[in-house]
Amino acid sequence: MTNLETATHPEGLRRVAIDPVSRVEGHGKVTLLIDENNVVQQVRLHIVEFRGFERFIQGRPYWEVPVMVQRLCGICPVSHHLAASKALDVALGVKALTPTAEKCRRLMHYGQILQSHALHFFHLSSPDLLFGFDSEIARRNIVGVAAAHPEIAKKGVLLRKFGQEVIRVTAGKRVHGTGSVPGGVNKSLSAEERAFLLKDAYQMVAWSKDAVELIRQVHTSNPALYDTFGAFRSSMLSIVAPDGGMDLYHGAIRARMPTARSFSTSSTIRATTR
Repeated sequence: MTNLETATHPEGLRRVAIDPVSRVEGHGKVTLLIDENNVVQQVRLHIVEFRGFERFIQGRPYWEVPVMVQRLCGICPVSHHLAASKALDVALGVKALTPTAEKCRRLMHYGQILQSHALHFFHLSSPDLLFGFDSEIARRNIVGVAAAHPEIAKKGVLLRKFGQEVIRVTAGKRVHGTGSVPGGVNKSLSAEERAFLLKDAYQMVAWSKDAVELIRQVHTSNPALYDTFGAFRSSMLSIVAPDGGMDLYHGAIRARMPTARSFSTSSTIRATTR
């Protein structure tokens, strides 16, 4: 349960702390500074964990890094696993992976994206969306969704399970696998593993489309709320494929300003400033 703590700020602003924030994949808290008219003057999101990975990987054999840094998270270890492998590809002068290695890495990452998004949408977001922000707090959780909308909850659980199975067959384990190594991968899919994934793949696509339709219906049921709730103009940054389409694994970095004007780096990802 979230605890609300209020205290007087030295500058005369009242401090409200929401600690912990329970709808995140990790640990965090939010603090607000509110003036005497109950107008919020400042909001901060605090991520409270100390990581330290940049320090304790120093001096270790380079091939250990992809396995070590994924311990940053139990929800998205594949993202850290692949980021380290891709960084070491550059450090070792690997110009290009074999087609099979890149496909295995991409499949691993797509499994990660599927299971993480299923967790976020069905487990963390759907209780608020389905029951409403003003509904009973004790009901707004995945158990409440399972009781009131069993088919939606079932799809969410099985979509995440399928994503974890994709990770298992590509990385060796569902969590903290070892499939990606500097320069490529250390395992490929067997014919049996391919058939195992293919058996349910089209069902997963159909359920994913159902999830998109669900959020469309939620939005159209109250557009006045969802067009304004949490909406603000901001710059955006993403990876794009050579044709400008979405890419989740590799490509150029494209930044888009609030005015919709955009600019990109070269095909090799690198930091940019403006």
